Amino acid sequence: MEAGLRVLVVYYSWTGNTRRVAEAIARQAGAEIREIVEKQPRRGVRGWLSGARDAARKRPSEIETPPEGNYDLVIVGTPVWAFTMVPAVRAFLVQSRPRLRDLAFFCTQGSSGAEAAFREMEALGGRPPLGTLTVNVPELKDAEWEARVRKFVEEIECNLRLKPGREIERPEGE
Repeated sequence: MEAGLRVLVVYYSWTGNTRRVAEAIARQAGAEIREIVEKQPRRGVRGWLSGARDAARKRPSEIETPPEGNYDLVIVGTPVWAFTMVPAVRAFLVQSRPRLRDLAFFCTQGSSGAEAAFREMEALGGRPPLGTLTVNVPELKDAEWEARVRKFVEEIECNLRLKPGREIERPEGE
């Protein structure tokens, strides 16, 4: 990302898959990274079932204080549960919306639900994302998903440069 741009990757991960993708994005973007932590952590099958139920009912969970700071771009990551974002990410977007400038979204999923999750994330974030990335969990077994992370970060950078009101940096002599 361009120099001077403050970027945060924020994510929730229950099994570690979303964390793995978040770390790769943060490395590629040169971003800070923070995990969204629920006040009552979900454990075991019962925790997963209650999380899926809360996700389906679109209920935010109670989270630790969201990261404070004045970020130019926040990249938000979630696993897909019940065809939507997890309750902790819902809570983050609701609580942080007044401070959010530009957004991008990524998710991990078993097989489907990302598009519905992204639509809800956009509605809660209050603006369209500069990019989205979906990683299916089976894809994490090979390295091809990392190339898609690079393309995702490049897409965000391009969309940032094209935003109205932003000057496009041109090489000298043009």
